[in-house]
Amino acid sequence: MSVGRLCHGVLAAALVMLFAASIEAAQEDPAVRQVLVLQSVERGNLSLDTFTANFRVDLDQRFGAPVSVAQFVVTPAGFIVPPEKAIVDFLRSAFSDRPSPDLVVTVGGPAAAFARRHRQLLFPKTPFLFASVDRRFLQDAPLAENETAVAVVNDMPRLVDDILQLFPRTQQVYMVIGSGELGKFWRQELDRDFQRFHDRLTFVWTQDLSFAQILERAASLPPDSVVFYLTFDVDAEGGAYPDERVLAELHAAANAPLFATQSAQLGYGPVGGTMMSTDTLGRQTADVAIRILNGESPGEIRLPPQPTGPPVFDWRELRRWGVD
Repeated sequence: MSVGRLCHGVLAAALVMLFAASIEAAQEDPAVRQVLVLQSVERGNLSLDTFTANFRVDLDQRFGAPVSVAQFVVTPAGFIVPPEKAIVDFLRSAFSDRPSPDLVVTVGGPAAAFARRHRQLLFPKTPFLFASVDRRFLQDAPLAENETAVAVVNDMPRLVDDILQLFPRTQQVYMVIGSGELGKFWRQELDRDFQRFHDRLTFVWTQDLSFAQILERAASLPPDSVVFYLTFDVDAEGGAYPDERVLAELHAAANAPLFATQSAQLGYGPVGGTMMSTDTLGRQTADVAIRILNGESPGEIRLPPQPTGPPVFDWRELRRWGVD
């Protein structure tokens, strides 16, 4: 076994022990409400990490009673991934000798899809809140009475419109996207969404490249190109890299302006544009969680998906690229 795989296994085992310990410690006090958070990816995704942090702070500050939050990644990245049945069995066993959680919150599209596939095994009587999830991940089946969602509408074509307004001579969009399941999902979706631009723009995708190759190509893009950073779970070699590193190295290497879709990524290199407000999403999700923990039925809470916010920009990047 390689050192990398051994370290990955040791880290996974440590996270499992911490997860189980957090549940056990919290449930020593029956007055503490139990919230289980199912994460789509490990830490390192700026958008989901910021969302989860904001959600937890808002929940702690505004609920008015003690809340214990246990987090578990249900779609880990990399080539060595446990089968979904093993993950379901672990989650069930963690609560086998204690009450089920008062609320389960999924964060991101992959976690929502995982939970829906295994809903009848994953605490079927517990309220579920699908959070920070694009509505496309929920359209295959209606929500049940003990389910609700704080979904979003990620309007990627609108960001392309912003790019063309700022840089009207743009001819190529270098789409930086990971090679994992999330990258595959968005590649398929955006092939359809970007149809109206195909007579004007060429889209170049990176899901078959290593991180080093992505940076190398970003450094030598043809004139009138831009870089569009979408998501990066793993590269084609199975390497996982945090958003901060990917954005920083793209920003340093690319010979073209960098754009991204989430407000949490602004300040790490993207120029800006129409982005999803992570702060607003966290507050709205905490609102819904509090209503459910206070006894309201999830089936009575049906919110429209959150749209992208107004355009925002990093003035340093506007100045760098000569935008008035």
